[in-house]
Amino acid sequence: MNDYIEAVCIGKPLGLPEYNEESEQWEVHFEESPTPWHPYDTIDMISHSCSSAEEACEIYNYYNQNPINEETEEHEETTN
Repeated sequence: MNDYIEAVCIGKPLGLPEYNEESEQWEVHFEESPTPWHPYDTIDMISHSCSSAEEACEIYNYYNQNPINEETEEHEETTN
């Protein structure tokens, strides 16, 4: 759905979309995934900004139902 989120994030959204009054944008937060572009040992939180509540809710709902890069036990069993 969103190439940037899928490239740098992992799992489900960390919470419901939140409105940032300072930027006047909606934000959806994810856990940062380990990538070759991440030079640090610690994992951070990624905030994806959306211009509307509808867009933020769509991203939240999609990735809540389709977590990024999380393997299920069933998938692991079929690959072993």
